Amino acid sequence: MEIGSRPSCGWRTVMGMTRAQTIPGGGRHGTDPTGGGLPTQKVGIPVVVTVVEAPACHLCEDAKSALAVLSQSYPLTINVVSILEEPGRSLMQTHRAPMSPLVLLDGAYFSSGRLPRRKLEKRLAKAQGGVSNGQ
Repeated sequence: MEIGSRPSCGWRTVMGMTRAQTIPGGGRHGTDPTGGGLPTQKVGIPVVVTVVEAPACHLCEDAKSALAVLSQSYPLTINVVSILEEPGRSLMQTHRAPMSPLVLLDGAYFSSGRLPRRKLEKRLAKAQGGVSNGQ
């Protein structure tokens, strides 16, 4: 799905950001979205993940892919903001991020550059009271 398009569902506007996307399945409970496998164990309040991306950034694409996978196990609201827009530049400057992507969890700095997946999964499991699907 192209970020600039606006589908009928799955989008959430976040104050101060011009583009915000919720990864499909991020707020649903039940079985694996593919129709098979173990049930997902998403409970609790979604963690708001903000990703400030740069053009032609392979680390940004990698981070978005990893978040899409994690959104199937944890309730996430994922907001993607371009560094070319004022909100993205402002976030990069505020958090003094040396490189993209800048990743914020509930508005607080989490990482810059390569996304530390294990650290992120541990943080998400802790935020959800230790619930994980064992992946």
